[in-house]
Amino acid sequence: QLYRRLSEVLGLNDETMVLSVFIGKIITNLKYWGRCEPITSKTLQLLNDLSIGYPFSVRKLVKLSAVQFMLNNHTVSSPSFPG
Repeated sequence: QLYRRLSEVLGLNDETMVLSVFIGKIITNLKYWGRCEPITSKTLQLLNDLSIGYPFSVRKLVKLSAVQFMLNNHTVSSPSFPG
């Protein structure tokens, strides 16, 4: 699994830290590539996979400060994610 491999390569033993790496990449993609449909589509698919693919990951995702920031600051009227 990509999740397990990333944990090994980066030396991250904490699941929350691995999720933070994924979320950081997701935010970067949405911020800088938000108008590129293929990248946005794959990025949102990754977010979806993270939210449903691992036990209790939704609860862990919503606790991350970066996710809280996205949820609290992103609106339909802003074309790209802040940050």
